[in-house]
Amino acid sequence: MNTFGIYVHVPFCGSICAYCHFARTAVHDGALRTSYVDGVLREFALRRERCPNLGAPSRPLATAYLGGGTPSQLEAPLMERLLDGTVGQCARTDDFELTAEANPETFAADLARSWRAAGINRVSLGVQSLDEAVLRQLGRACDPETARRALALACTMFPRVSADWIIGPGVGKAALLAELDEAVACGVEHISMYILEIHAGTAMAARVRDGAVKLQPDGQVARLYLAAIERLAAHGLPQYEVANFARPGAESRHNRGYWRRRPWLGLGPGAHGAWGRCRRANHDQVGAWLGDLDQGRLPEAAVDTLTVGARRLERVVLALRTREGVPLDWLPAGALDLVRGQAEGLWRLSDGRLRLSGAGFLRIDTIEEALARRL
Repeated sequence: MNTFGIYVHVPFCGSICAYCHFARTAVHDGALRTSYVDGVLREFALRRERCPNLGAPSRPLATAYLGGGTPSQLEAPLMERLLDGTVGQCARTDDFELTAEANPETFAADLARSWRAAGINRVSLGVQSLDEAVLRQLGRACDPETARRALALACTMFPRVSADWIIGPGVGKAALLAELDEAVACGVEHISMYILEIHAGTAMAARVRDGAVKLQPDGQVARLYLAAIERLAAHGLPQYEVANFARPGAESRHNRGYWRRRPWLGLGPGAHGAWGRCRRANHDQVGAWLGDLDQGRLPEAAVDTLTVGARRLERVVLALRTREGVPLDWLPAGALDLVRGQAEGLWRLSDGRLRLSGAGFLRIDTIEEALARRL
């Protein structure tokens, strides 16, 4: 079936985390949030004008994902209106998945009930850590007990719950594994585990530069990542992608659509979309995004058409990120020393496929660079 996905970027936050480089703002009020929802509905209408069969029975919507920013900053009536004017206008698959991200400090019982009534059936909580000191270093607005209450509430109210964790400064092995144990015991069936990246222009980059934050050595980060893989697998949440772990059947269907190159619309400031050979990126700033929409234009900062070679590389790189791996006949001859990589434990070769190990996922950037030189 020809299905597609929708990603909606909600740029509003209560505060800005020290490491965040996404399109977001902590300066907003009810009027701006209302204008934002109006804009998303206008953008969706413009995109359907250009492709009227989107959301028709012949092209149903399979998944939608509200990310940010912090979608839980939207008032319940605005969230309901946003969903009615986008998802609600589409024919949907029987197993339709609708995910919304939330930060624990904004996730309360009233919001959870309104989200369930609006059709959200999967929630992703940005926990990041249950250690007070680590949360302070990350610039998070949440404390551990608030995060624990949010996890318990989510697991009570929603059939599918994911939680994010970060491996970064101050994270220790025993504490990390204990936190993952706690999350799984609470009922979390999907974990996204990220290694902290330092991006220019963020508060974290300035703190690292000034010596206020000391990054862990690469070897220590690798040991934490590999230990997390082992512990989550022991809990029945095997790794199915570089940063994602889930019980069988609890994988994020929306994100799997990205890795399998299913087309998706990106709506909202900073959102990206992909359809066929086209890759589209919206304006990051809310003002510029709204300005284009006010003129009846799609609010796009860039539209790229991939070459044949770029599509071939994308196909390989996305497959490489997953536990299914990449067919060997997709790999350019001589790009990788297959025997050596297997001997070093970076991947295994079986059934005509190359599948990265945990150690291989840690080296994925280097592996992708080697492939890019040959594709």
